[in-house]
Amino acid sequence: MSLPAIECIYVTDDCLREWKSGNPNFKVSGTVPMLRFLYELCSTLVRGELPLNKCKVALDSVEFSDKVSDEELASNFADIVTQMALDLTMPGENRARLIKLA
Repeated sequence: MSLPAIECIYVTDDCLREWKSGNPNFKVSGTVPMLRFLYELCSTLVRGELPLNKCKVALDSVEFSDKVSDEELASNFADIVTQMALDLTMPGENRARLIKLA
């Protein structure tokens, strides 16, 4: 059983293409809700659709609608990763990426 794909609203194919290419000028249009974006990003990274080393590029390209500190952003990111780790049906290759992400 594979990790079910979620309907990504903010992590689009266009965003993935730009992040993979490393375009430093790319910015996601408009502001995005932090928790939803982080969940979509984590899910995309764990499924292997975006290399783990492009996570910072993705985070640098967005402006969150909710203003939070770096510490709060990191805490929410860790919470999402922890929640995903509770999925006992996650395939081994996805779990390996999740562990690297953690």
